[in-house]
Amino acid sequence: MKKGVLLWAAAGLALVAGAVAVCCLLAGGDKPDVRPSNESPQRTPQVSESRGISEIRELVRSHAQRSGRAQRQFTRFAGLDSSMFGNLPAADRKLCEALQEALDADDAEKAISISAKLMASNNPEVRSHAVDALGWFGAEALPELTVLMGDTDESVAQSAINAWESGVSEIDDAAVRLKISGMAMKAIFSRDALQSIGAQFSSAATELIDAGGDANDAFDKRVEVVQSVVDMIDSSNLALSDVGRELYEEITGHEWLNIAEAERYLDDPDNYEPPAESEADESKSLPGQ
Repeated sequence: MKKGVLLWAAAGLALVAGAVAVCCLLAGGDKPDVRPSNESPQRTPQVSESRGISEIRELVRSHAQRSGRAQRQFTRFAGLDSSMFGNLPAADRKLCEALQEALDADDAEKAISISAKLMASNNPEVRSHAVDALGWFGAEALPELTVLMGDTDESVAQSAINAWESGVSEIDDAAVRLKISGMAMKAIFSRDALQSIGAQFSSAATELIDAGGDANDAFDKRVEVVQSVVDMIDSSNLALSDVGRELYEEITGHEWLNIAEAERYLDDPDNYEPPAESEADESKSLPGQ
């Protein structure tokens, strides 16, 4: 009798366990992959969708208004190759055609808005069309191009890097270029993109420091620039940290050792003397290097 009760109890537990498993599956637990075989896997851009992108957008808009370029006429537009749209899925093709119409109408705001939608496509060909379009807007498209510089497709990313470099070069204010470059670097995880942006950061930093009105102004600007680089080095983004070390050496003329040595440099950049080679080796092993 007891054995029969135990068997019935075991059977009941098995049924309960099965029901729980089914409920878990229905509630969103482990599910079989039912995605059609021809659908592209979800891509993960090497970009942090942080507030940095929004800050770049605000900086670009502010600079455009100050420089009187907010109502700029885009006379350099060239049409996208619409013959390439035919092989695209219907939804993507429709967006690309709408983008072409916006370009033809010189409607910058609409074209950038549509390009932002194309950036989310899993199809690299579609994202490439977005880069081609955004490249015509120069500095105005820097926020969107910053995201595309971290694209998982090497060709798309490189095209975006080229367009970004061209766009940022349109900004004549070195301080604005420096800020935009610094913000873009904090949003990017792609080493290739970081090195390209780093070159723009270094160029803007040199121009800003050299343009100092007097010794005190130049000193303050150098301290500000180097502090920004130290923040990069201290980042949890290892690629950014490595590029930050390279920038530190370019801007200061000294190898990065640790934060303590950076603070010594910032106290008196013109008279800073790095430690002897043996001491420098010890400094590299200190916390906060």
